[in-house]
Amino acid sequence: MTAGFDPVRAGRPFRCIGLAAEHESPENPHGSEVRVALTPGGVESLVRHGCAVAVERGAGVAMGYSDASYLAAGAAIQSRGDLYRGKDLVIKLKGPAHRDLARMDPGSSLLCMAHVQSIPKRVAVADARAVNLIAMELIKESPELLTDAYIRSRLAMEKIFAGLAGNSSPYLPDACSVAFVGFSADAFGAVQYAARCRPRSLQVLQGCPPGRDGRVGPGSCRDPGHAPGLLTVAVDELAEIAAGIPPPHVDEHRAGQALKTFGKRRIQCLHETGRAGALFGIDLALARNRHLHGPACLRTAILGYGNVAFGALDECLRHGVPTVDILTKRATERPQVQRYLRSSDLIINGVEQPPQCRGRSYIITDDDLRTVLRPGTVVVDLVGGCATNRTAVEPIVECTHPADPYTVRNGVCLASVWGWPLMGFQKESVECYSRQIVQVLLHDEQLINGLGAAPPGVLQALVAGPLLGRRPSSQRMALSATLGG
Repeated sequence: MTAGFDPVRAGRPFRCIGLAAEHESPENPHGSEVRVALTPGGVESLVRHGCAVAVERGAGVAMGYSDASYLAAGAAIQSRGDLYRGKDLVIKLKGPAHRDLARMDPGSSLLCMAHVQSIPKRVAVADARAVNLIAMELIKESPELLTDAYIRSRLAMEKIFAGLAGNSSPYLPDACSVAFVGFSADAFGAVQYAARCRPRSLQVLQGCPPGRDGRVGPGSCRDPGHAPGLLTVAVDELAEIAAGIPPPHVDEHRAGQALKTFGKRRIQCLHETGRAGALFGIDLALARNRHLHGPACLRTAILGYGNVAFGALDECLRHGVPTVDILTKRATERPQVQRYLRSSDLIINGVEQPPQCRGRSYIITDDDLRTVLRPGTVVVDLVGGCATNRTAVEPIVECTHPADPYTVRNGVCLASVWGWPLMGFQKESVECYSRQIVQVLLHDEQLINGLGAAPPGVLQALVAGPLLGRRPSSQRMALSATLGG
């Protein structure tokens, strides 16, 4: 056991907290990461709770938060060397340099984006120092939470499917394609449900296709399979149907679901990550292709339909991209996916593969880069990875960085920035992270009471340290995490 280790300290409540600044580290070799994990308002919440908070000098300056604003929130200001010592808990956005982690007191805890599969040495350093390492990106709901809005949206989509002519079940006829007209966060459940029903194609449009009235019938969309039926769903009409679903039906649906032990990530800025990646991809595609005279000319495909993909979809529609193809599991199978790859100007990957598939299965292959993708095509990877933690885009082996965000191979631009919100949504992501961290510490999970009383959704994010045995499974996880935030 490490000298000075105090087993009592390891499990007690967190009362002395440090907020660390970003410096060069394995995730931040060029010093591009300049965000901070807590705003002055977040620090003030901890101080009001009775915590003694120290903030590293200059931690928030790049985001417009002066040391004086943290002092006004009740914090002390400390040097980098002092910040990591004498704390029950150190909070940092991205993982620290190994030398900083080695400064921490045995039995103390570190909460950060740990990314330990991409940076396995971090586990060894934490274990050697007897520091409990909590991977912020792995803290999840426990159990899974389905909101009323999500359930209503899904039930509304089921009702629409059930109303199709000759369709006796709530599921989508195999020959049908689906196009949503417009975008709304409240349509998330409907789009995800439609995607899981394996439509011939799935699109989100700025406006209704010519001659379409929202019903199934002969029609055309950018569907390589030439689907004979196209269902167009206006998002505002979907919202009306969802609003009319009575509360007992929502409760009945929730009661009938087999909820997962762990649900969505609790600390994330996936929507901002998706928006930043799409914004960069749109600008780069227009700059690289002179025949494209604005976003209205862009043919865009998004792989996946999770939170990060929805952020990208949101930004594409905000910028006037008229049609976005959402590639579901059916569409990412070969040879279907190659037709989309060949015809798209901008391809955005939001598919985070399970650990057992990483490095073994790819949606976009090296061969596609040579023989399918056209010169000038832009591929934006929102998931990220490294040689030991590959993405679904085989040509991308390592993440790029904001200072040098893309590479060009065979005339194709490949971008997988480690820290996508640094490309345009810095402040929004900081505010999002700060709110969520405070929520996890003080409210829902009450992590402030220490790892000894932490719920399963937090304990399963414990990846190193003397309390590792408290995790729901004592086996080390095969970790996978989105690096884009």
